[in-house]
Amino acid sequence: MKNITLSVAALLLSSTFAIAGGDFGKAVEPAIDIPVAEVTPEKTGFYAGLAYSCMQTTNDTPDEEYMGNGISLLAGYNINQYFAVEARYTASLGDINYQASDLGIDEDISGDLSNIGIYLKPQYAISMFNIYGLLGFGQLTLDNGTSYSETGLQYGAGVSASVTDDIDIFVDYRRLYDDTGFDNYTNGDAAGNSWSLGVNYNF
Repeated sequence: MKNITLSVAALLLSSTFAIAGGDFGKAVEPAIDIPVAEVTPEKTGFYAGLAYSCMQTTNDTPDEEYMGNGISLLAGYNINQYFAVEARYTASLGDINYQASDLGIDEDISGDLSNIGIYLKPQYAISMFNIYGLLGFGQLTLDNGTSYSETGLQYGAGVSASVTDDIDIFVDYRRLYDDTGFDNYTNGDAAGNSWSLGVNYNF
């Protein structure tokens, strides 16, 4: 009778283990959801833009400065995510400011500052931002009653941010001229600069 009781007890225990799965030594690992990073689509193709720009020319002989506020019109083509080519036309609107510190002059005069250039644009995207450089060739013109122009190397740098898939805002700086002499206007060191804040539309 004792053997029968032990056999029945052993049978019940083995049945219980079988129903429960019997695998007590293995830990159950919880499922982990790994987030997939959203990839910003690569922008290629044509784009066009409009910007507010401030232009400046300086001379050291005599010590003077011309400055004007205006607009920039630009058009470009993104070859791939790392390179683009871009053309820009920048012109002052209204009067320009003339300062000659040696003569104590600071006044607005009738005149124009303008620049046209074409640039190679290396760029690198970090999330929604795009850091870029500008390297190319252009012509800077000062008209203060007489028109003076110089052509040469131009360069700069800037950053843009994607507002939507089609629209970017940007801010950048360009060195428009840096040499000795400026046409027939001066034989001293002369420089030209431009700062721009604008928006691009990607087609």
